[in-house]
Amino acid sequence: GEIGDAAFELLAPGGRFLPFGMASGRFARVSAEAAAARGVAVLRGPPGGTPAEIDALTRAALEHARRNRLRPVIGQEFELERAAEAHAGIEARATIGKTLLAV
Repeated sequence: GEIGDAAFELLAPGGRFLPFGMASGRFARVSAEAAAARGVAVLRGPPGGTPAEIDALTRAALEHARRNRLRPVIGQEFELERAAEAHAGIEARATIGKTLLAV
């Protein structure tokens, strides 16, 4: 929906867009024409594609991680004793980025 539409607009030329979930009540409305105009690949079907495509993407991601090119967004951190509060925030879609539980 609106969140997916906004995410699509953030993609650089040559990016990949895999719509899933309906955080705002509907799927993103990305037309083939809009994707082609920006050189964005819209992936459909099983997340990630075929087993060979998933393998290739996994290897590429691990290589980026090895080269320290991945930067996860840590939105919030909770002490382990507050795990229920962390889960409630995730379920309520009130969190941004990754939620960490710290010991």
